[in-house]
Amino acid sequence: LRGLLTRTSVPRDVVDYIVYGTVIQEVKTSNVAREVGSVQHSPGSLISATALRMTDLCWVGMIAAGQCDVVVAGGVELMSDIPIRHNRKMRKTMLTLNRAKTLGQKLSLISKIRPDYFAPEVFF
Repeated sequence: LRGLLTRTSVPRDVVDYIVYGTVIQEVKTSNVAREVGSVQHSPGSLISATALRMTDLCWVGMIAAGQCDVVVAGGVELMSDIPIRHNRKMRKTMLTLNRAKTLGQKLSLISKIRPDYFAPEVFF
């Protein structure tokens, strides 16, 4: 964000709001927009939507409505590391199953799955 403000010659103290979009929010990570906002001393929101939708939201919902003069809209990509919400044993089996070449290898791995493999990962 600092680079963007430097390239556009926008002073950071005029940024009224920061909004970022992400299609899939990883529950173990923080709110990126809020972290950027705290650095910039501006409020920030992370919304489950695409970055393009964030641009629409900023223009129609904030700037055109007269709520803000300067809004930074962006997006965060998490699609390359979508979390698997099964426990570690099931995740390991699923990843190994994906690499199995023969039907015999696949069936052997499937036969090792136990009921406790289906217990979801718990977050606190």
